[in-house]
Amino acid sequence: MAKGRVAFVTGGASGIGEATARRLAADGDRVVISDVNEASGEAIVEELRGSGTDAHFIKLDVSDEAAVFASAEKVSADVGPVDVLVNSAGLLENATLITEMDRESHDQIWNVNYWGTMHCCRAFGAPMVANGRGAIVNIASITSFNAFPLPAYSPSKAAVKSLTELLSVEYGRAGVRVNAVAPTYTLTPAIKSRIQSGHRDPDSIKGAGALHVFVEPRHIADGIHFLCSDASEVITGVTLPIDAGWLAARGYNHYVGGKPWEA
Repeated sequence: MAKGRVAFVTGGASGIGEATARRLAADGDRVVISDVNEASGEAIVEELRGSGTDAHFIKLDVSDEAAVFASAEKVSADVGPVDVLVNSAGLLENATLITEMDRESHDQIWNVNYWGTMHCCRAFGAPMVANGRGAIVNIASITSFNAFPLPAYSPSKAAVKSLTELLSVEYGRAGVRVNAVAPTYTLTPAIKSRIQSGHRDPDSIKGAGALHVFVEPRHIADGIHFLCSDASEVITGVTLPIDAGWLAARGYNHYVGGKPWEA
């Protein structure tokens, strides 16, 4: 795909979505940011415009199916056909038991994480299929691959991984690629607030992977940019871990015989 594409990024007012919008803009794409946080979204758009980017903001709750479809029509009419869709809007969850979880909170997480992704993939994906081009990147998680004590979040992200694979085949016949990234614990504002509140331990986060580093939103944005680019023109249906080696380390670090360097 040539530069100057129209990219629609949900959850673009902070965290991974913001970093992705900035990364795509730096590559010359026209960026449309959507989020429920209007003030932050508008401020980012103004900053991007100041640096020469064709940027726009739409206030959008992705769990509202009708609003998503209306936004897709508006963007197509006002900016142009969307070439890139990044589904970054999402909600986190603190550890809890299924027997004690709050059903309303559970449903809200699913409505944003899974149904929001589904709504956007349908609303923006159908025109891509009709045009015979496009790239979609969803946000899965390392929790897509493992059981975590997150009874709403973890299954919702496993469902996003499965949806990505399904759509890659359905849309692939028209030349539209659908992939996902699976971030580890990433220092987004949401994670930082949980560290400050004591719900996440920064040392545990840093030491969880093969690389003992903090993963930042820009690292995830770089992976998303790659999956949207011509450099990945035959890659589809994958969920790419961007996890500092967390998936590799999970078994190694829990080997019951201990770590060889500790022997």
